[in-house]
Amino acid sequence: MEAVKWLALLSMTIDHANRFFFNMAYYSAYCAGRLAMPLFAFILAYNLAQPGTFERGLYSRVLIRLLIFGVLATPAYMAMRHLQGLYPLNIMFSLAASTAALYYYEEGGGVNKSISLFIILLGGLFAEYDWVGIIFCIASWSYCRKPSIQSLLACIVAYMLLDLINNNYWALLTIPIILLATKIDLRIPRIRYLFYVYYPLHLSVLYLLKKGVDYLS
Repeated sequence: MEAVKWLALLSMTIDHANRFFFNMAYYSAYCAGRLAMPLFAFILAYNLAQPGTFERGLYSRVLIRLLIFGVLATPAYMAMRHLQGLYPLNIMFSLAASTAALYYYEEGGGVNKSISLFIILLGGLFAEYDWVGIIFCIASWSYCRKPSIQSLLACIVAYMLLDLINNNYWALLTIPIILLATKIDLRIPRIRYLFYVYYPLHLSVLYLLKKGVDYLS
């Protein structure tokens, strides 16, 4: 999964550089960027779905990290999107909503499952990729946790909805990438917290570079 993570980081960086410096003028860069969200969502879902992760408290630790680094990334993210307000919140909050919803679902019981549904509905209102991003992450988690026809169909529906948001089908390219990742064992060193730190850091660096270019031009 480390190779998939690096590919997702590259895809995201290309997309964000295109937004900062070229106002999304390069469609090929936009298409390359459509790989990032499903790859990040799948990596999160895959890790959370591993046996014993809930009991070890991974869900709550991941949720806290996502919220902290999501907040840190917000100013540069707003600048990239030319937002006048906070919404939509960046992808960290979409992943955080997915994690929180899964946490309460795993807690079990009618009340906790109702809270899980409420988080999904609320998160979809405010986060990037709205409900589609959250549905995609939860569907991927369900399939990784216990592969079935139902969970596979949920993933297919999530991909179809994602294609509608993107207005293209490039996200589908992540399917063979994910399948290959489960078959090929690439020995890539794991850098802990890489994604969490990289997300606000690269946005801030791109923002400062853009300001520098604008100042010199």
